[in-house]
Amino acid sequence: MAEYGQTARHVAPAELVATGKFTVPYAVNLTLSNTGGLFSNDLYKVKDTNGDVVFKVKAAFFSSRHLLLDAKGTPLLTMKPKVRRRRGTRRVFRGESTSPNDLLFSVRKSKMFQRKDNFDVVLATSTDEAAPCDFKIIVGSKEYTIYIGETDHEIIAQMNRKTECCARDRLEITVNQNVDFAFIVSLIVILEEIKPSRRSAM
Repeated sequence: MAEYGQTARHVAPAELVATGKFTVPYAVNLTLSNTGGLFSNDLYKVKDTNGDVVFKVKAAFFSSRHLLLDAKGTPLLTMKPKVRRRRGTRRVFRGESTSPNDLLFSVRKSKMFQRKDNFDVVLATSTDEAAPCDFKIIVGSKEYTIYIGETDHEIIAQMNRKTECCARDRLEITVNQNVDFAFIVSLIVILEEIKPSRRSAM
């Protein structure tokens, strides 16, 4: 995996989530597993290489919102579809807020018509809709690759899908050094939630 360098147009937004708490000077390996049950709002757990829970994802009751929580259950991010917006747009806010003042970034499909379901990530600081995206996600059959900017030159994270027993998937995530891994996990969760309804939602 490419090293995270100083040549990037943007740095990963560590300060947008928890003031650097989830940014470290070495690569991080995580595993995301689906924990959703029929009568539970628990959707995913994310563990480190020691098997310790780092993040949890829960669905808000009677809402389309999903919450990214730390291991103690503190809300870090709120992920929410944008109403009456095409191309599968999701918006992500600080904590439990959905206020425009707390908007951190948006995820949207790169183009209306394309052979692959690739996605753009635009930080809330980018007010010009015509401006290039801040991050790009390339979607493969069993992997996601996240890059800085519009090109595919600088990888900051990758996900590989492993199918386990009972047809459950385990997502193995590698995040480069100095990249906010809460941010990366939120992107992967968004794509996993978009996936079942991509054809109808895009």
